[in-house]
Amino acid sequence: MIKILVGIIILAIVIYLGVLAYQHHVTTQLKQLRDRKENLDSDALQADLTAANQLSLTGKSLQSFNELQTRFEDYHTNREQQFAEKLENAETEAKNFQILVARGAVNKLAELVTVMENEFAEIKSGLDELQQADKVHRQAVSDLEGKYQEIRKVLLAKNFSYGPSIDKLEDMLSGLEADFDNFAKFTSDGDHEHAQEILDSLREDTSRLEELLDTIPDLYKDIATEFPAQLTEIQQGSQEMVASHFNFKDVDFAAEVRDLQQQVQQSETELAELRTEDAKVSTTRIAQRIDHLYSVMEQEYSAKQPVEDNLDTLAKFIAHAQNQNRTLTRELERLNQNYTLDHDEIATARGLNEQLKQLNEAYQNDIQTISSHAAVYSEILARQEKQKKELTQIEKQQTEINDSVAGLSEEEKKARETLQRFDYELHSLKRSIENLNLPGLPKDYLDYFFVVSDEVDKLADAINQVQINMEEITKQLIMIQSDLDTLKEKSNDLRDSAKLSEQLIQYANRYRINNPEIDEASKKAKDLYDKEFKYTESLETIATALDKVEPGSYKRLEDNYYQSK
Repeated sequence: MIKILVGIIILAIVIYLGVLAYQHHVTTQLKQLRDRKENLDSDALQADLTAANQLSLTGKSLQSFNELQTRFEDYHTNREQQFAEKLENAETEAKNFQILVARGAVNKLAELVTVMENEFAEIKSGLDELQQADKVHRQAVSDLEGKYQEIRKVLLAKNFSYGPSIDKLEDMLSGLEADFDNFAKFTSDGDHEHAQEILDSLREDTSRLEELLDTIPDLYKDIATEFPAQLTEIQQGSQEMVASHFNFKDVDFAAEVRDLQQQVQQSETELAELRTEDAKVSTTRIAQRIDHLYSVMEQEYSAKQPVEDNLDTLAKFIAHAQNQNRTLTRELERLNQNYTLDHDEIATARGLNEQLKQLNEAYQNDIQTISSHAAVYSEILARQEKQKKELTQIEKQQTEINDSVAGLSEEEKKARETLQRFDYELHSLKRSIENLNLPGLPKDYLDYFFVVSDEVDKLADAINQVQINMEEITKQLIMIQSDLDTLKEKSNDLRDSAKLSEQLIQYANRYRINNPEIDEASKKAKDLYDKEFKYTESLETIATALDKVEPGSYKRLEDNYYQSK
């Protein structure tokens, strides 16, 4: 029973402590809500209302102010009273430990404070906007008034710079000034909403007027001064050039000038109507066409002197190339009697001669055109530059042809000397082999010897023709030299094998009586030497047998042979 009683007491204490804790929590929340309410300074907001009321507002601005004032009175009278009552009730409920009721009161009070904060912020924002609008508009009145006075001075002092645009510019300024008067009146009356509508339009139109004032003078200067002066200069200059026998291809200067003068008038009309973007496009196009006409005149004028300077140079160039061609053709025809020309040298030279005829014909036509005062100098100059390149290429090609055949006689002489050397070396090889007094020669050696001999005979026949082909002869010389070198190697191998075999057979006689293998090898080597003429096999046979009986003997005898050779 005591335990139950103690438990009840403990539970009561816990509940009481919990209630106290929650009471403290509620009290803290109420203090926070009171602080949030106190941050909403009604006196400061009232001061803003009083200041706004002194702006002498009218129209929509006054209507907006009245709405804000009504909202403030409702806020000040009702909302603040509601807050005070709800706060007092909540505090009482919290003190009386009415926990659930106090919690609901705190929540409702928090919702009310949030509503009050939003209403306070909206009222203050509206009043700030009225104050700012009044400040901005009054400053705009001052700024625009000064700006229009300055623009009026510019139009009066520099009206000559705006040409036909001046009337519409003044009309535009007058319209802006009329709108400005309305704006100033609405601002003075405090009707800032109507004033703002006019201000937006005023700013846009004023910016457009300032842009026109900046843009038009340069455009009008081109239209009124630059273009007419340039067209007059082009007209007079082209007439003087024609009188001086200049000609222009595909350009009618008189028609171009007339058309451009009409374009200038059209640009002036666009400027008078303040269509500056159209005027910019027109003047850009006119400037480009004028630049083109100047370029054509400059091109023809600049081309005349180089054309005249080139006439003598080209005449000499053509004459030199033609003389070079005649000399080359005669030399080719002479060489063709004794040599085969494999690369169409004569046909190429004749083709180059035809090109020279065409170049000379074009040159003579240009001379005639200049003499008859019908020359378009830029075209002739381009043609002359092309002719120079073609003549340079022709002379280069003719020189290459001449160089390619210039050495034919010398090549023939060297070929004959080489043929004599081949014949001498072939006979020398033959005599050296004959002096060996061999019983016979291997068939493969004889075959190769006769191949080389036939090649030398064929070369002699080719070089003794009435018309010889040096290119083919050169190929034969290279081939024979290679084959002759191979024949020399074969001859040396044959000589060395025969002599060494003979020496080793004689050396082996000392072993034949006591060594049947040496005796048999000697007989076989002797047969290969005397009957089959296979000197290399004869040497290998006896050398192998000797090395078995007397190791190193073959190497020693071979070294002695080459040392005494």
